[in-house]
Amino acid sequence: MGFFDIFKRTELDPSEITIDIGENCITVNNMAVNIPTHITALEKIFGKSRKVVYPKEENNASERINYAWDKLGLCCYTNGGKVVFCFEIRLNKGDNCPKHYPTNFFKGKVTIKGIPWLSAVKAAPPTPIAPGEPEFFREVTLGSYNALAEYVDFTQDENSRTEKDFTSISVQLRDD
Repeated sequence: MGFFDIFKRTELDPSEITIDIGENCITVNNMAVNIPTHITALEKIFGKSRKVVYPKEENNASERINYAWDKLGLCCYTNGGKVVFCFEIRLNKGDNCPKHYPTNFFKGKVTIKGIPWLSAVKAAPPTPIAPGEPEFFREVTLGSYNALAEYVDFTQDENSRTEKDFTSISVQLRDD
């Protein structure tokens, strides 16, 4: 190994990534990340991302630019390409698969406030859109964040859900 090799970034092993979604930050392999954050903060941790640009919409002054780390199973959402307002962990295939979704699924470990994510999600209250309508996700309310775990099958019995029955976990600032 030469002198300049110590400055080379080593590629992350997807199975060794640990993410803890906390009250006011996300911790990735013991490094704190706040949402919102600049895209460069995430690229320092995860490496170069794939950029996906969506055209400007009539009611939006800036183009929507999202990023994906295909090998890691991670993606994020921005407006204008700089500030990340939502970070997403892709767990399994669902019906919806936009072009910014990573090509692989997340293989690491996810916790919410230090406990396995599935336990935290199952303990969250139901989030029906309207009486009699199926749920689309479970929402875990944290300090300044929400963590949304989206279902693969919206009509599945809640008690039978496993880790394979969720497509993603999205983390963003709470609206209230």
